[in-house]
Amino acid sequence: MTKDKNLNRTLSIRISTDGFCFCDYIPSQPDSLDYFFYATDKARSLAANLRMGIEECPFIGKDEDCAIKCIIETAEFTTIPFEFDNKEDYRRFYGHCFPNCNGNIEIVANRLNAQGFTIIFPVEKGLYDEICSLGEATFYTPASILAGFVTHMPQDNGKYMLAYLQGRYSLFMSVKEGHVELMNIFGCDNGQDMLFYLLSMWKEQGFSQTDDTLYICGDRNVEENMLAIGKFIRHKNRLNPNGIFAQNRLNMTREVPFDLQTLILCE
Repeated sequence: MTKDKNLNRTLSIRISTDGFCFCDYIPSQPDSLDYFFYATDKARSLAANLRMGIEECPFIGKDEDCAIKCIIETAEFTTIPFEFDNKEDYRRFYGHCFPNCNGNIEIVANRLNAQGFTIIFPVEKGLYDEICSLGEATFYTPASILAGFVTHMPQDNGKYMLAYLQGRYSLFMSVKEGHVELMNIFGCDNGQDMLFYLLSMWKEQGFSQTDDTLYICGDRNVEENMLAIGKFIRHKNRLNPNGIFAQNRLNMTREVPFDLQTLILCE
């Protein structure tokens, strides 16, 4: 690659305790996708695993320039209204919400202008340093990606709920006229737990079982969970990447998580 082409590249990395997803993509070349998954070794730290993953990833060259985007899968995030958004206060805000947090972290933020709030979340210091060794990086968490996504998701019905089923977590957002009214994330080891939290939030937000719509996306037994949800909510639709984004290799690769596809294709 020439340097000019390198500058147009995007290297996206999704960090989870179960493994790392690496995507190399050139926006001007929709079929340019390279994808690599590295399963973590539970005996090593996440930072050590990431170091190994970077070494084994066939398309990462440390002498190449590219935009680096990194998704951190975490249930520990909180929102700050714009009027209180001050970087110097991030650690204090985070510590207030998660008083038992490990101090060896970096607090990073995503400012969502269309939504009117900023999401802050932690990155383990070792991970942060390892990622930044590749170059200047922008950090995201699935909550901020999905909150940004609903801004670009016009629907016939201006009020709906979005459910993102991913790994060990389920993220729910109630949306009105393109703005997130409430969002919450829950640890869910099985479909019954997910259904309990979903229906609790559905009722709390005043949604109708017969009139309002639930949109479902994610990678954890979505079809099976949709059958269970259908017993309680009449209108439910799965968000299929091929129906949202222009068709290319990225949304045709089933292994790529929904939030990673959304980050790459919506930015």
